[in-house]
Amino acid sequence: MSHPEHPPSPLDLLRDKRAVVDTGLGPVAFVVVYALTDVNTAAIVAVGIGVALAIERLIRRKPVANAIGGLFGTGLAAFIAVRTGRPEGYFVPRMLYQLALALVFAGSVVIRKPLTGFIIGALYRAEPGWTDLPAVRRTMSELTLAWAALFGLRAGVYAVLIASGKVGWLAAASIAMGWPAFGLLLFVSYRYVPQRLRQLGAPDPRHPKP
Repeated sequence: MSHPEHPPSPLDLLRDKRAVVDTGLGPVAFVVVYALTDVNTAAIVAVGIGVALAIERLIRRKPVANAIGGLFGTGLAAFIAVRTGRPEGYFVPRMLYQLALALVFAGSVVIRKPLTGFIIGALYRAEPGWTDLPAVRRTMSELTLAWAALFGLRAGVYAVLIASGKVGWLAAASIAMGWPAFGLLLFVSYRYVPQRLRQLGAPDPRHPKP
């Protein structure tokens, strides 16, 4: 079995400098335009920005996953905001998405199939059965719960701010808890997992035995 000589690190996954723009520009534009006009105009501007970002990436032949995902989410969010007539409705899909992620990640630990183990195992092409090793499962359970906590925190903050109608704070929270928080936990995970695996005597998938 072949293994990558230089497995990707969090830095490799975070090199897309446009990710912050693709995920954060829509909410900021929505809030700013809403403050100056109304919900309908803000929704149109947010969706328009999403379309422009996707087209710009296609023209430059760059990966469009962030832009397309952002466009879909922006469209749904704008629809809810317009239908309800409440600007905070724009952030309801983000709250529900984070809640779903938190439940899925936490649930995978409950059934003893921590999701991060399968993600890391596939990323580094770990040996078959690697995720079933007790020490690996314990490490991945800890890591999976950390990610579930982040997603749960996001959902909780969104829920509180939506209930209180703090539209400006919702935009700020969307940025602060988005790519920066994701990148920080990803980097911590990258440092934590190898140390924890060594501590428990488990094989590191990045450096398989010959």
